[in-house]
Amino acid sequence: MLSAKLLSLKSLVLVGIVLSPNLSAIGAVQVDPSSLTWERDYEKAVERATADEKLIVAYMFTDWCVICRRMDSETFVAPQLIEEMAAEYVWLKLNTETEEDGKRFQEEFAILTYPTILLLDSQGEEIERVSRFVPAAEFRETVEFFVESPDSLGSLRAAVEEQPDSVSAQFALAEKYLNQNNYPKAAARYEKVIELDPENLEGHTDESLYNVALSLASQERFEEALAQLDLLESRFPMSGNLGETAVVLRVQVLHCCGRMDEAEALLQQQRNANAEPAPVGEVENLFSEMEAEISGN
Repeated sequence: MLSAKLLSLKSLVLVGIVLSPNLSAIGAVQVDPSSLTWERDYEKAVERATADEKLIVAYMFTDWCVICRRMDSETFVAPQLIEEMAAEYVWLKLNTETEEDGKRFQEEFAILTYPTILLLDSQGEEIERVSRFVPAAEFRETVEFFVESPDSLGSLRAAVEEQPDSVSAQFALAEKYLNQNNYPKAAARYEKVIELDPENLEGHTDESLYNVALSLASQERFEEALAQLDLLESRFPMSGNLGETAVVLRVQVLHCCGRMDEAEALLQQQRNANAEPAPVGEVENLFSEMEAEISGN
């Protein structure tokens, strides 16, 4: 956000000339912004957003990002965007590799692609994000859609706050976090689903157990992921696509742990079983990769 520039004319007495009373009280003149003013400090951005009750547009970039340079040279300098949006938001720009706030954002918000543009509320909570080039002509529409969309992260989080015991609301928020590769936050919400519906009455508990294992494995917490898969198998015996997919995940985790004999044995067992077509294809691919790796050693 660019604070309005003020051009103040003071009452002046020039040599030999005295301003008339009518001119001495000329008020401040507001000048339209000619560019976006970027905050480079997160705390200052939040302070401004809180004081002015505005949302924050947080632009995450890196020096090597070619698309980021396009955003800088095409989108964020467009006169219409500046005219329509500069004063409506607080603008925050952070390099996620060289600035401390940027590094923290990269980890906390699981930013993996660039550019990533986050829309944050005045407290710094994410409403939604876009991780692609957005032309100036579409930028305002995109931001406004985020605010209004019932499927945005902000809306899903608000639904959970309003109905904390809703299994469907918790599951929808967990899925959103998982799709953003924010594995810690996804796991926390899936665990809430499991707590709220231990008997799987709403049909999300078994999938939540699997997704907790997936989230743990994605954080390289392999032993915990295997324990979670054990829990899934004991509570909901393997059947259908989820069961077969869980076997594939177990093989991948064993492989990552270096437990190659166990992984190969499970692969062979699965290869010989009557499994669903899609997971079997994944198993075949894994089997081929492991055979090639073993032969290469």
